[in-house]
Amino acid sequence: MRRQATRSSAIFTVLGAGLSMGMLAPAHAEEVASEDPIVVTARGRPEAQIAVPDTVTVFTQDDIVRRKLTTIDEFVAATPGVFMINDQDPGTNMITVRGVSTNRNQSPSIAYVVDGLALADSELFTLRTYDVARVEILKGPQGALFGRSASGGAVNIATNDPSDVAGGMASLGMGNGFTWTADGVVNAPVSDRVQLRLAGSYRNSDGFIRNSYLDRKVDGFISRNLRLKANIATSETSTLKLRIGWANEEGGAAYISSENVTGRNDGRLSGAILTDPQGDFEGRASREWWGAQATFEQELGDALMLTWSGGYDSYHKDFVEELDFRHDTPVTLGGVPLFPNGIQPISQPVDIEAWTSELRLTSQGAGPLRWHAGFFFQRLERDRTDDFGPLLFGAEPQRAETRSNQIGLFAQASYDMLPSFEATLGLRYDRDRRKEDTVGTDTATIYARRAKTFDKWQPKISLAWHPTQDFTAYVTGSVGFKAGGFNPLPGASDIWTANFAAETVKSLEAGVKGRLADGRVRLALAGFVTDYSNFQNTVFLGNSVVLSVPKVDVHGLEASAQAELGLGFRLDGAAAWTHSRVGRYTTPNPTPEPGEPATIDLTGNRTPNAPDWTLNGGIGWQGDAGPAKVDARLSVAYVSRVDFEIDNILHTPGYASVDGRVGVDLGPWSLEVWAKNLFDKRWAISAFGQQQLPLLLGLGPDGPFDSFTINSGRQFGVGATHRF
Repeated sequence: MRRQATRSSAIFTVLGAGLSMGMLAPAHAEEVASEDPIVVTARGRPEAQIAVPDTVTVFTQDDIVRRKLTTIDEFVAATPGVFMINDQDPGTNMITVRGVSTNRNQSPSIAYVVDGLALADSELFTLRTYDVARVEILKGPQGALFGRSASGGAVNIATNDPSDVAGGMASLGMGNGFTWTADGVVNAPVSDRVQLRLAGSYRNSDGFIRNSYLDRKVDGFISRNLRLKANIATSETSTLKLRIGWANEEGGAAYISSENVTGRNDGRLSGAILTDPQGDFEGRASREWWGAQATFEQELGDALMLTWSGGYDSYHKDFVEELDFRHDTPVTLGGVPLFPNGIQPISQPVDIEAWTSELRLTSQGAGPLRWHAGFFFQRLERDRTDDFGPLLFGAEPQRAETRSNQIGLFAQASYDMLPSFEATLGLRYDRDRRKEDTVGTDTATIYARRAKTFDKWQPKISLAWHPTQDFTAYVTGSVGFKAGGFNPLPGASDIWTANFAAETVKSLEAGVKGRLADGRVRLALAGFVTDYSNFQNTVFLGNSVVLSVPKVDVHGLEASAQAELGLGFRLDGAAAWTHSRVGRYTTPNPTPEPGEPATIDLTGNRTPNAPDWTLNGGIGWQGDAGPAKVDARLSVAYVSRVDFEIDNILHTPGYASVDGRVGVDLGPWSLEVWAKNLFDKRWAISAFGQQQLPLLLGLGPDGPFDSFTINSGRQFGVGATHRF
């Protein structure tokens, strides 16, 4: 209790230290919003970033171009306090925000919203981003607005809408790895009431990671993407917005290396131990998605806006790999030569269908009371087959057929109690009815049938002080939760339970935001304390199972700054310190050896995929060079030690990466040269350890082994864009 009080008092000391920045004349909260050029929709309506009582990282369209951000991984890497792993195939990913982490094959811990509608499954999070207007990353529980699966935060993406100006752009690029890119946009106003926008993106690469045994690159890919949007003014007070999207991707997958990192390097994934892949089976993945969305907006007089959005997503992924990641044959398990040709092929196809709908009523105008209320529904059908090939020893593969029906009721109101003091109260109720059937793929035998309902009230309260239009101090308390789920049915000797509980996250945040020197300098500082219950930790014990950790203690500090230095120079930097540690927790030993204890104490361990420190910094210059406009930027990102599993054995030490870009505008033409990971640093981006995975512990010959994936190394290229 005393330690918790000390953390809270430290946060409020940080808050109080910043108040002197705002001891000027009071300003109405709406006036704050009217002055800041950076506008966000973090609370369901357009507002100034500086006025929002949350930590919100914003990437504008200019930021996206200058930093060469093309995937969600790159947006996350540029956001301190957030960490992401893209693992084994394009759809499997884990995002950690302030220590709150997604687990494999279950509900995400972060809401991912595109054009106002939440995506239903984390498989959809890594679809390529293109023709993007703005990306907002909100940290901390956002359940009151975004509902279930926003326990860590939210990513809010707005793609460019059609406009009444005809034109577009075409872009071509090439880079190392024999990489070719093409992007295009056509904006076509059909009439005064109808505008269309067609956007497309194409990527083709031979890859960057070479398999030393197969003697070829194994991470090549092709990505094809199209999106058509339409804005239709159905009356003077109503608008219909339509969006249809399609994506098709194929390429290498599970390019995983194998080495005894635990035995030879004490689990440290660095230096010569980071060998290239050497398996004799090339993993492959392909996926296809298409989706449609309709949004109808109706003004109800001058005071209200009624909005309805509905969307449909259809997704299929094929994924095949090996599980020994070696070329020695026969492969032994516990010294027995069980697999003459290796452990291959292993297949895990996924099918998803989702229907999403939201109805919202929002107040309009600049009065002291601003509010919205609404209803949300989402139906998710997800089928995943686990065909473990030789590991089944003749048994039929099984398919997990998961069905989820989520409803949400929400409301939020902000009121200016004084001209410079705003109070916000939000509340949402989510009910997620889940059921899962485990079905044999050959005989249709039902091996298990389970159902469970997870529900939660998620409040949020914020107090914000705007003494001037250039300063905000705030305190925010919020709650989020993530639904529980179903493990494979345990046998008599298994250590997991058939079901696992929902996660709950309760957080208190205090912060200050300010602008100085007529807006040329922006500063932000925030501290937070988080109570994280029932962390869903994934362990591979024959299959992926969740072992719930009752308590995780999280607290941290974040700071950011941007400054226009004059003469065209701009400096920006941000740092996040997140202390995420397992509370008192003992668990059965997943890989007990003779003489080892049957249970292990993990109290105080770092949580997986949650580095203590993440930092970003960059310097840019914009200016004229004769008839050309030059935009140059050099940036660096640092990530401290990352532990990939809860036992804290297999880990990558801290690493830094330097990126750079120089762009030149010549009228309608733009040229660029760019590089990522300029100094070709090498690190592991994911790993599975032998002390957590019995298969790896018993694998041979010459085992045991750990498995890990290395980063792609240096990438560089050139590009040209023509606007018309």
